[in-house]
Amino acid sequence: MMIKKSDTQGFTLIEVIVTLALVGITAALAGVWIVSVASGYVFTKMNTETAQKAQLAVTRLTKEFNAIKSLDAASNDSTIVYTRSDADSSEKEVTVTFNSGDDELLIGEQDAQHILADNLESFTVTYCSNLECETGVSPVAAKIIEFTITFKSAPERPFTRRVTPRNLQ
Repeated sequence: MMIKKSDTQGFTLIEVIVTLALVGITAALAGVWIVSVASGYVFTKMNTETAQKAQLAVTRLTKEFNAIKSLDAASNDSTIVYTRSDADSSEKEVTVTFNSGDDELLIGEQDAQHILADNLESFTVTYCSNLECETGVSPVAAKIIEFTITFKSAPERPFTRRVTPRNLQ
C-alpha cells in the first residue's frame, strides 16, 4: 500500500489573495490616518499664524489707541484718523485704515503708511459714548473705541477689543 504524500510546499491561491487583500486594507487605513494627521497639522499651523498676526495687530492698535488725544471727524467704520500724544510730548496725526483692495490693515502718518496685518476679511471700528456701545456715535463724541479684526483664514473667529484712550479730550 502506498501512502500518498500531500504537497505542502508554497501557498494556495486563496491564501495569496486573502493576504494581499489584508495588506491593501491595512495600507488604505494607514493612508487615511496619515492624511488626517497631516491635515490637522496644516490646520493648526494656519490657526497659529492667524492668532499670532491677530495678537500683534490687536496689541499694536491697543497701544496706539491708548495714546489718542483727539479723534478726527473724518473717521468712519473702517478708518480711524487721530492725533496721538507721545511720551516726548510731541503730537502726530496717525491713520489706521483697511485697504479692501489688497486686504491689508495700514497704519502710519499720512506720508508713511505701513502694513500692520494682511489677508484680512474685514476691519471695523465702533465709536462708543458709554459701555453699551450704541451705534451712531460720532467719532468726535466717542469715549471708547471698539475694533474688530477678521482674517480670511478664520472668518468665524473675529478678534475684538475695546479701548478707552487715556488722553482723549
